[in-house]
Order: sequence, then C-alpha cells, then structure tokens
Amino acid sequence: MKKQLLYILLGVTILSVGCIKNTNDSDPVQPPQGKFAGKFFRIHRSLNSFIKDTVKIDVTMEMVNDTYRFTGDTSKHAGSYGKFNYNQSYIEWVDNTVPAGVNSTTLPKPHLNGLYPYVYDGTTFKFAASSVPDTLTYYYELKKQAN
Repeated sequence: MKKQLLYILLGVTILSVGCIKNTNDSDPVQPPQGKFAGKFFRIHRSLNSFIKDTVKIDVTMEMVNDTYRFTGDTSKHAGSYGKFNYNQSYIEWVDNTVPAGVNSTTLPKPHLNGLYPYVYDGTTFKFAASSVPDTLTYYYELKKQAN
C-alpha cells in the first residue's frame, strides 16, 4: 500500500510540473519604446572603508525602433545616442558618442554603452551595470511617459 501511494504521489508531482508555465526565448518580449524619465544612480563602495559614495540625477530617454537618445544632467552622466539591441534578459547600448577604440569605462563620465541586464513591464524600465568586484554600480530606474 505504501509503495502504491508513493507511486501515485510521484505521478501527480510529475504531471503537475508539466502544467507549470514555462517562459522561454520563444515568448514575445515587450519592446521598450517611447519616452522615459527617471533617475540614474552611481553607487561607489570603497573596499578599504566600505563607505558608499552615491550620485543621483534626473535623466530622460527616447527610444524609437532600434535607436535611443539619453539626456539629462550632463554634469554627472554623459549624454548618449545610438542603437540598441535586446532580448528577454539583456539590453545592449551602442553609444555613438564614444570614440572608436576607446573603452567607455575609462571616460570621465558614465556613458550608456555596453551590455546591461534589464527589466521592463511596459511602464517601469530598470537596468544596471556593475564593475568587478562590484565596487561601482550604475543603476537606472525610468518610467514610461505619456506621448
């Protein structure tokens, strides 16, 4: 009797796992398009003192088809424009203002350039990048604006 109960429970478990919604790369990705406004955060953590140095500024972005224009307080973040590509997990920015052959991380101000993990739900658009060993983080939190 105990063996039969075990097999029944295993069978039910296997069948219920098959009913769980599975998201994969064939699921449609909602494209981030339109005008966005929000905050940029630069968070720097010192490895020696563990003190956080944070910068927060207002930024705006316009995304049309596969192009973007990033503006806002340019005293702390460089204005950027160029092309972008995305999938379900990452968005890649290709900034036309970064000179050819230059690593954008060596420039005096952050540029929206490179590969970033992101989340977009149709209203809120969040993405981030960090350095190894995670002493420097760039975090963007934007909201879609009415046209």
